[in-house]
Amino acid sequence: MYGIINQSIQDLVVKEFGEETWLKIIAKSKIDVHEFQNHQVYDDTYTYRLAGAVSEVLHTDLNTVLKMFGEFWILDISLKKYPSMMASGGLNFKEFMLNLPNFHNRVYLTYPELVAPEFKVRMDGETMLVEYHSQRPGLTAMMEGMLNGIVKMFKETSVMVVLEAEKINSDLDHDLFRIIWEK
Repeated sequence: MYGIINQSIQDLVVKEFGEETWLKIIAKSKIDVHEFQNHQVYDDTYTYRLAGAVSEVLHTDLNTVLKMFGEFWILDISLKKYPSMMASGGLNFKEFMLNLPNFHNRVYLTYPELVAPEFKVRMDGETMLVEYHSQRPGLTAMMEGMLNGIVKMFKETSVMVVLEAEKINSDLDHDLFRIIWEK
């Protein structure tokens, strides 16, 4: 993964829990990098070890950490570092979500070595189905956090994100989320 992911984990921890907590997490993770470069590609194990160390140091389950990071990624990183890219996704929540399958095409211009997930989005009656296809295992909760971040980005108060099926617990080749508009 690109260094911006690991740097963003650091940003989240320092913002919410302080520099001292971050230093404990680095020590716990036993990784040999203390300053991540945004555009440098790092082995995925760095990210997984950091997430595990955050979970241990904060005494919080890993899925909670990943959801928190996913939401932070949308609201604190994407909107601040890539506002024009985020704005180009759509004028409202539904439009943004329906354009999600094409989103990473724009990201590849900045991060050409990106191994991005793929999305398939379709309406299913009054709800929306979002297929999340990823080569990286264990990031379902982060995607759930990102979807909730997009809901908050558009200040949607009547939208609920539901994890309908998880790749790891089904015969699907993807995770499946359902977006529900509450009436």
